[in-house]
This record gives sequence, structure tokens and C-alpha cells, in this order.
Amino acid sequence: MPGPVETAIRSKISPGQLLKTLDIQKSAPFEVKSMNTEAIILLFGKKKTPTKISWQCLEGIPAFLKGKGWVEVGTVYYTRANPGTLDEYMKGWINRGTAGWVAAVLEKVGIVEVDRNRPIRVRI
Repeated sequence: MPGPVETAIRSKISPGQLLKTLDIQKSAPFEVKSMNTEAIILLFGKKKTPTKISWQCLEGIPAFLKGKGWVEVGTVYYTRANPGTLDEYMKGWINRGTAGWVAAVLEKVGIVEVDRNRPIRVRI
């Protein structure tokens, strides 16, 4: 049975839909390729690299953010993340810089609020 995050995403986002990254100065489009019972698959960058993000990972984000107020997204493009960031949480699931794209998905479906001032931050 789908959890609340998966349910929200499926109700407001469709495969093939284009979304934009959160950075006001460097906003870039990315695509929701598909969704299956295990994950959402996003296409990032010029090469449209497919990246699978499990529902289990996404369902854990509200608990990770709960009670913390604003949390820096903190996407870095190497395997180590800055402590306490959404990127650190995400790298426990996937060894790529995905936090910014995931935050954009979660904002689109109303799960997080975004502060686009640098550093970009999210909160429940």
C-alpha cells in the first residue's frame, strides 16, 4: 500500500511531466520519466540520466525533517555530504547529488516549503 508521500506524488505528478530545479539563478528543467511500485525515475541534466529514487527513501523524508525547522538542501556532487542536510539523508539511499531535484518534487506536491535564498532550504 502506498505511503503518504507516494500518494501525494502520484496524485499531482504524471510521467513525462517537466519540473524545474529550485535555484532561482540557475533553474533547469528535469523530467519525471516514470513511476512503478518501487520508485520514481527522474531524468537529470543534458544527458537525461535516469535516476531511480525509491518510495521507501521518499517516505522517510518527512520524518527526517520533522522538528528541525529549515534544513539546508545542500546538494554536493561527490559521495560525501554536509552533515544535517537533505543531501546527507539522500546519500544514505543513493550515492548521487539528488537532494535538489527531490526537494523540487516534494515542493510541487505540497510536502515541503522551500526558501530559495542561498543556501536553499526546505521544511515540513
